[in-house]
Amino acid sequence: MSNDTIAGSGLEKMFYGQILSILVIIPLVGWIAAIVGIVLFLVGLHEAAGADEGYRTAFYVEIGILVLSVLAVFIGVLNIVTSILSLVVIYLVCTTTAGLLEVKGDLGTAARGRFAWKFYGGCTALVVVCSILSLIPLVNILAMVVIVPASIASVVGGILLLIFLYRACKSLRY
Repeated sequence: MSNDTIAGSGLEKMFYGQILSILVIIPLVGWIAAIVGIVLFLVGLHEAAGADEGYRTAFYVEIGILVLSVLAVFIGVLNIVTSILSLVVIYLVCTTTAGLLEVKGDLGTAARGRFAWKFYGGCTALVVVCSILSLIPLVNILAMVVIVPASIASVVGGILLLIFLYRACKSLRY
């Protein structure tokens, strides 16, 4: 099996894992779907790690995020750290995948991936900064005004990332 096929198969699992993770909004069943989604995402990252070191690094960072997420239940400020590390995972997955797509000759999908992570990254950075600023009295009002549209833009960025994952896995597998 070629590296492209391995990466494509892993990306497909990551795509479905992300879709399942979104279902957390459904009461009761959502948490089960989210856990299955996280596991599927990790399996996909681990599988794709056979194609490129960028995926392996993303896998280890994702494991760190899981550990920090458990600790964040007790130490709330760690949620900011997990947001930053999640951005690192997205950066690694998107840039690694874009590199593989460029070698394959699919420059359009590669460019979409680079745009998607930058857009999502900008929104995430803005949300993190606003979260920190919301801890300061009076500044917190302005931070909350900015955080609402930034959060909506982050959802759009997440959709762009899902579309990229889907197109990339199809391009690399076939």
